[in-house]
Amino acid sequence: MSRNFDVLLRAQKHTDLFQTEECATPLRLTNAPPQTVSARRPQVRIDANVHEAEMKLVQRIFLLSGPEAPRVVVFCGAEPRSGTTGICARAGENLASQTKLPVCLVDGDLRSPSLHRYFGMENVAGLTDSVSDTAPIGDFLHPITENLLLLSAGSSEKKAQALWTSERLRSRIAELRRQFSYVLIDTPAANLHTDGVFFGQAADGVVLVVNSNTTHRDTARKAKENLTANVKLLGAVLNNRTFPLPEFLYKRL
Repeated sequence: MSRNFDVLLRAQKHTDLFQTEECATPLRLTNAPPQTVSARRPQVRIDANVHEAEMKLVQRIFLLSGPEAPRVVVFCGAEPRSGTTGICARAGENLASQTKLPVCLVDGDLRSPSLHRYFGMENVAGLTDSVSDTAPIGDFLHPITENLLLLSAGSSEKKAQALWTSERLRSRIAELRRQFSYVLIDTPAANLHTDGVFFGQAADGVVLVVNSNTTHRDTARKAKENLTANVKLLGAVLNNRTFPLPEFLYKRL
């Protein structure tokens, strides 16, 4: 049984985060102190209600007792512009802040990566590079805070298509699982690509993000059916809801 979470995300209405260009000067992020990243990060304003909802999402997904609590989780939107990247990024921040344990954010959207832009970083030496290299996974990680790190999509975009049949990619995810208490993976929209399913099979489950203002019912239903047929669905986030929704309808998501 999946869990539903109502996240009233309005961050993208208050920032030009996803229209900003790449930084002109490369950052040596692997060895950069966390404050260097903070200084370059675009401003995102989140109100108190949104923050509270996102904290609850972290508590209900990750902070469960017992061995069944998920540690590697995929965030996948039902369609583009569902707000998945922001929800995944802030879930990682909240989780790192609440637990003080090592957390890794992974940009699994190799076609249109954006996690690095969320934190004002460059998309260099990331996931695709790690798959084609034998260096330790730590060589491709970039610090955001003391216990929150980013594995960006990587610079080898031409190799992305070949990764989906690669056991090397699975082994890199397994390597992250061993080194981090929690791993959160941002993936493309479920109605366009099967990347979320691929990563979900290497993870403990998937969180589906649905935009209440733009996602049609059939789109959400098909995305849910596709995910549940292949991976474990941990919960659904109803994003950008600005009107009351009856409880009996909310439970049917």
